[in-house]
Amino acid sequence: MNVSPQDIQNQSFSTRLRGLDPDEVRSFLATVAESMEAEITEKEDLKMKLERMRESLSKLEKREDVLRDTLIAAQKFSGEIKVTAHREAEIILKEAEVRAEELMKRAVERQRTVREEIKALTLRRREIENDMVHLLNSLREVIETYRQEDQEFEKIEFIGS
Repeated sequence: MNVSPQDIQNQSFSTRLRGLDPDEVRSFLATVAESMEAEITEKEDLKMKLERMRESLSKLEKREDVLRDTLIAAQKFSGEIKVTAHREAEIILKEAEVRAEELMKRAVERQRTVREEIKALTLRRREIENDMVHLLNSLREVIETYRQEDQEFEKIEFIGS
């Protein structure tokens, strides 16, 4: 039986000739003592639970601090990685632009060289064509000369026959 403070205040004892009934008073006091002892034990248990909870809370808070620090470090590291990646991308892009410019310069130079070669080959072809025309004209003249000589020889033979 749990006794509340109000129960203790409202408790009445029967009276006898000599006063209160001692057995009844002892019985009530024993009940009060048991109730108080249970309360004290429960209070001590609660204190121990509270202490364990505080220790557990302290450990959890330490873990939370470690996790928070880890998260902050990870975020910082992630930011650094992004900055580094951005810088590297810029460097790669600049290098690619420089290479592209070099390739364009080489291509333009090669195009100029090829055009000059084509121009030179065209001039050389024209020279060869002109030489061939002169050769053909010379050959025609030689053939004409041979034909004329053949005709003159035929006239001479014909007259002499």
